[in-house]
Amino acid sequence: MIFKISPIKDDFLEKIFKESMDSLNVFYEINWNHHVPKMVIVEDRKTIDLLKGESTEDWLIGWSEGKTIYVLNKDNIEKESDHKYDLQTYSAFVKHELSHSFYNILSNGRQKPIWLNEGFAIYTSGQNRFKKNPTVFKSFLEFYEHGGKEIYVEAGFFVQGLVEKFGKRKLLDFVKSLNRLKTKEEFELSFKKEYGFDLTYDEINSQKLI
Repeated sequence: MIFKISPIKDDFLEKIFKESMDSLNVFYEINWNHHVPKMVIVEDRKTIDLLKGESTEDWLIGWSEGKTIYVLNKDNIEKESDHKYDLQTYSAFVKHELSHSFYNILSNGRQKPIWLNEGFAIYTSGQNRFKKNPTVFKSFLEFYEHGGKEIYVEAGFFVQGLVEKFGKRKLLDFVKSLNRLKTKEEFELSFKKEYGFDLTYDEINSQKLI
């Protein structure tokens, strides 16, 4: 499959990109100023499907691959997805995808658990403010090895709760350790050692993170 791309000038996107990079550098404590991520604007669902190599659901409008993020053209959001367009949510969406690139550096390429990766991107992009706070956690742990639309309901609030209750430094250091954890069982044991509670919904909800 062959694609043709070329650079564009877009003051709106450049502003979002710069502001997001500045904010994420502060949160992740990474001074990423050289060889920064590339943002590729994808025009339609057909191109998304071709780039992903599969038929995608309407909710998917962007993704990250290493130092490159792919985002659906803001002008085609409502036509090519089930999202409504507005400036704030689109800005947060771009920041979400950039956050994945920062997380990839912090975790030394470790992607699992997917819920933690996505939770970081949701929290650091500010997308929680557009969501309804869950009353209890009951579903996000199912997304250890794969993603899905439902992951976006709770994962960001769990990461927010960890940061607010235990501090950002503990969580950043924990993510840095992920590369040495090879299995889900090792991850869960390491999490309990670090935070003092099991990754079960009963234990999580007893922590009153929301």
